[in-house]
Amino acid sequence: MPVDERGAEAVLQAANAVLSKKVLVGALPILVLNQFPPTARIGNFFRKGAAVAGSVGAELHPRLEPSGSVKLIAKSSPSAFSNPELQQYLRGQGVEALYVLGVFAEACVRSTVNEAIRLGYTVHVIADAVATNAAWKKRLALWAMKRAGANLVPSLSASGPSDHGDP
Repeated sequence: MPVDERGAEAVLQAANAVLSKKVLVGALPILVLNQFPPTARIGNFFRKGAAVAGSVGAELHPRLEPSGSVKLIAKSSPSAFSNPELQQYLRGQGVEALYVLGVFAEACVRSTVNEAIRLGYTVHVIADAVATNAAWKKRLALWAMKRAGANLVPSLSASGPSDHGDP
């Protein structure tokens, strides 16, 4: 599905910085993938066949560079917490704060952030590492996430969250 090219690039760069431990050194990286069942024909039609389980579109982007052990969570609904494995894993690891970045600010990112806040996590959204297909959608989604209780962090620069090892 189409995402603003500059936004997608920013998401990939930020994700790789976290995965390589250049920022958020103490973080426990988790990659969440959309994987929709082939039997969800109507939804897959409207998504134009994007991210159907078993297809190339449901795999990690080839420019993501996970190193070491990185947890992968598959989901088929907007919130990453729609897969109970995520909540179990986070609780098992003692995670209390989340740094969130990703695509479709108004859908997947916002749904995940709202659910995380509802579950009691402290949530930091890396604003320049959230993308979608229209600037107004991103602005509205960031506003809504902040209103819901998320902390907006402008970027993963040296003056930002990279200075602390919070997961």
